[in-house]
Amino acid sequence: MNARIYKTKVDAICGHHDRAGRSIERNMPAILGYWKIRGLAQPIRMLLEYYGVEYEEHLYGKEDQEKWLDEKFNLGLDLPNLPYYIDGNVKLTQSMAIMRYISEKHGTPVGSTPEERAKLSMIEGAAMDLRMRFGFISYFPNFEEQKVEYLKELPRTLKMWSRFLGDHHYLTGPTISHIDFLVYEALDAIHYVEPHCLDEFGNLKQFMSRIENLPQIKKYMGSERFIKWPLHLWRATFGGGDEPPF
Repeated sequence: MNARIYKTKVDAICGHHDRAGRSIERNMPAILGYWKIRGLAQPIRMLLEYYGVEYEEHLYGKEDQEKWLDEKFNLGLDLPNLPYYIDGNVKLTQSMAIMRYISEKHGTPVGSTPEERAKLSMIEGAAMDLRMRFGFISYFPNFEEQKVEYLKELPRTLKMWSRFLGDHHYLTGPTISHIDFLVYEALDAIHYVEPHCLDEFGNLKQFMSRIENLPQIKKYMGSERFIKWPLHLWRATFGGGDEPPF
C-alpha cells in the first residue's frame, strides 16, 4: 500500500477542523476499509454500487496484515475492526451496522413497525448464519471431510430459503434491500464448493440471476474493481490461498 496515498486517505478519514477546532465535514467519497478478499465486505460493496454511492476502497493485502494492526487504533474508530466505513463524520465498524446505515441513508428503509424491524433482524441473522457456516468449515485443515457433512445439511437449508422467498422477487417483498445482497453473496460463495446446489430451487436461481442482472451490479461485476477470489482470508483451506475451482 503506497504510503503517500495512505496519508491522503488518513487526512480524509480524520477530517478537517476550522480555527475554533470544530469538525468540518467535506463532500468527499466515503471510505470502505477491508482485506483484499470478498468476505464480509462483498455485500457492502454491492450495496454501494447498487445505490451509486461514491466511495473509495482501502484494501489491505496479505502483505499488509502488520500494517493494519499498526493503523487499527489510529483511524478514529470507536470499536476498531474490519470492515470499517467512514462517511464524513460517521465512522462505523461491524458489517451489519454499515449495511443498515447505507440502506437508510441511500435507499428505502425497511421496517416501519417494531414487528417489521424484528423480522428484518431475524432475516439478517439467518443470512449471516448461511454465510458464516460455510466460512467456518472453510478454515478447517480437514475441509474435505467437513464438506461431506456440510453438503448433507445444505439441501434442507436451501429449501428453507426457497420456501421463505416464495414467489417474491426479493426477500423482503417487491423491493430490494441489503438483505438480498447478503444472501446473494452467501449463495454465490457456496456454489464454488457445490456448483449445482441450486438446481432444485428454481426461485433461488432466478433470485441470483435477478441480482446479477441489475444494471449497476452487472457493470460492477464486469469491472476490474470486482473481487471474484479469494472468498476468505489467505489462511483458509478453501477459498483462501488456493486457486478458484472454476
